[in-house]
Amino acid sequence: MAEAIASKLSNYEVVFFPFETKGNFTGRIKELDKFENGDYSSIEQDFSILDAEPYDLILIGMPAYGSQPPKTFSTATERMNNLSGKRVALFGTSRFRRGSHVQFMKEHIEANGGEVIEQKNFRGLLMLGTKKALEFGTLINSL
Repeated sequence: MAEAIASKLSNYEVVFFPFETKGNFTGRIKELDKFENGDYSSIEQDFSILDAEPYDLILIGMPAYGSQPPKTFSTATERMNNLSGKRVALFGTSRFRRGSHVQFMKEHIEANGGEVIEQKNFRGLLMLGTKKALEFGTLINSL
C-alpha cells in the first residue's frame, strides 16, 4: 500500500523506512510477539535514525491489531525526532475494522505535535488491491 501511495507523490521525493519482520511465518509471528512485549532489539537501529526534520510530509501506515495499530507505531512515533509541526498522512489496513486504529494513530500523532492532513483505512478480506491506495496518493499529492 505504501509503495502504491508513494508512486503518486510526484510533488515529493520519497524515502522509505519500513519496519519489516523477516523469515518464515513462525519466525515472523515470534518477532511480532516480541514487539508487542516491548522487545525491539531486532529493529533498534531503525529506531535510532528516525528523524522527521528533513521531510515536508510523513506518510505512516499500519495494520489493525484489534482496534489499535501495533505497539511498534507508538514506540516509533514517540522516538521520532522533530515530529512537532510536521505534516503527516496516515493509512491503515484491516480486514473488518472501519478504521478505529487510524483514529488512534491520528490522536497519537497530534499529541506528539504532528499535523494530520489526511487519513484513510483500506479494508479487504483477502486482498486489498491498489486502486484506492493510488487514489489516496493522488489526493495527498494535491494537498
